[in-house]
Amino acid sequence: MPQFDPANFLSQMVWLAAIFAVLYFAIVRPTLPKVGKMIDERESRVAGDLDAAELAKGEADAIRARYDEGMAVARETAQAEVAASQAEAARRSEVRMAELAGVLDAKADEAASRLFGARSAARAALAATTTELTGDAVARLTGLEISAADIEAALAAQNQDLAA
Repeated sequence: MPQFDPANFLSQMVWLAAIFAVLYFAIVRPTLPKVGKMIDERESRVAGDLDAAELAKGEADAIRARYDEGMAVARETAQAEVAASQAEAARRSEVRMAELAGVLDAKADEAASRLFGARSAARAALAATTTELTGDAVARLTGLEISAADIEAALAAQNQDLAA
């Protein structure tokens, strides 16, 4: 076989180096910066989403603190009114405190829900991006087309191995 003839080794190595250089400089070098830029853009978008979610949580905590302060002041006022006024005045302040508590609890629940939704969306976007980029990278580097389900299964298995 001509591949195993020592006289052909030098020419085979030259052709190997030439073809490798052509493939490297024509395919890999132009592609890697684009992939890196896309990963950086998506990573910054996810970081921005997480920052927005943290900001929403901070706002919810501030609302809760104001709620707690308001509740403390309302309790003191209600106690003074109860001692000084009739039962009707006390009943009205209780109703008002319940309404405020319901509104503030609803706002806190809504903020917590938005935070959870933003985190879930960011994780889903990151998973979709990872699957897409992995499929593109495998297709470009090996020429094999791998289904998204196979990629997701492999990533899930790897995540389980890392978690263990």
